[in-house]
Amino acid sequence: MQKETISCSTFRKTIQEESNLLLVDVRDEEKFLQESLHIEGIETKNAPYVHMKEQDQPFDEKTSHTFRDATIITVCTTGNKAQKAAALLREKGYRALALEGGLTAWNDLKENR
Repeated sequence: MQKETISCSTFRKTIQEESNLLLVDVRDEEKFLQESLHIEGIETKNAPYVHMKEQDQPFDEKTSHTFRDATIITVCTTGNKAQKAAALLREKGYRALALEGGLTAWNDLKENR
């Protein structure tokens, strides 16, 4: 069985080592744009979980093609919605993991360094 989550410390290493990586923030667009919780230094695509669930394909055609073989890390505020999104992406054939504890845990790790 594939591990469905990735810890913040492992993710930090993955950012430095993995070249084919996509970070997908699954929060609603309004929350994504307004909140201060983000992961710096990595391109992030906002793809709200609600929209992913309602559509046949979770991404637009260009994103699907570009990142078909990428490692996808899903993220939200606490990690719950990200786990659901990662499961949905795996069902669609993507290699996806959810960030454990979400942006809250990431921010705590960053502050405690």
